[in-house]
Amino acid sequence: MPPPDPTPGRAIVLYGRAAFDHAQTLKTLAAALAQARQRRGETVSVATAHADLSGPALPAVLAELERSGVAEALVIPCMVPADPSLSAWLPGALSHWSATRREATGGPPMTVRLAPPVESALDLAGAIDRIADGPAERLADVREVEPSLGKPGWSAIPEHGRQLLFCVGARCLHRGADALYQRLRAAMKPHRDLNAGPRRVMCVRTSCLYPCNRGPLLVVHPDAVWYGELTPERIDRVVNGHLLGDSPDAADILHRNGDAPPPGAPP
Repeated sequence: MPPPDPTPGRAIVLYGRAAFDHAQTLKTLAAALAQARQRRGETVSVATAHADLSGPALPAVLAELERSGVAEALVIPCMVPADPSLSAWLPGALSHWSATRREATGGPPMTVRLAPPVESALDLAGAIDRIADGPAERLADVREVEPSLGKPGWSAIPEHGRQLLFCVGARCLHRGADALYQRLRAAMKPHRDLNAGPRRVMCVRTSCLYPCNRGPLLVVHPDAVWYGELTPERIDRVVNGHLLGDSPDAADILHRNGDAPPPGAPP
């Protein structure tokens, strides 16, 4: 049998939550799927992309597949249970990606197809029923575990001056939030005052902060200042002007609590 073509014409992208992948489950599934396809004599690239929290985000994965010469990518949502909001926004977001790539390259973009959620092919009720009827020795008795509601040292609030909430929900991540969050942390790292002591800025990655159309988003508290449509340059101005200089640039502010609603906001 001749060696497989190093640039397959078709790719499969397993799209799941980052927490699912941190246990290597998504990557394990991708490797097993690739091996199964190879045993059938098929040359298919299998990649993984995250829907939230951290990269790689789906647009970046699709762009890399396109650059490698892949002609068609099938995106399979792997969240279990399935996220019902995906059907409301992901098809349009992928169509936007395709249109943007067409404008950028001047040629036909890679074909992207969206599969039904993997949950639709699973007998979840049957699996739960089998687990519930499993042998008693496989069902942990929690009375044998030391009672606890927390961890030592997790009772005191760390010294800080501000909290920064950075959205890495599905839509913001799709718009590049992961790379922008890394830019934020890298910009803050050289400044000792922002990392310890009374001026420390505690950065928290969050799920959806709501105004997704203005994403990627971050909010600085207790200042109650919102920044949207983030770019690397805007991130740098937030760090230098707001966090270090206590003088946020009014041109960058999307909303400040108590101010009039931002342009484009519903009445």
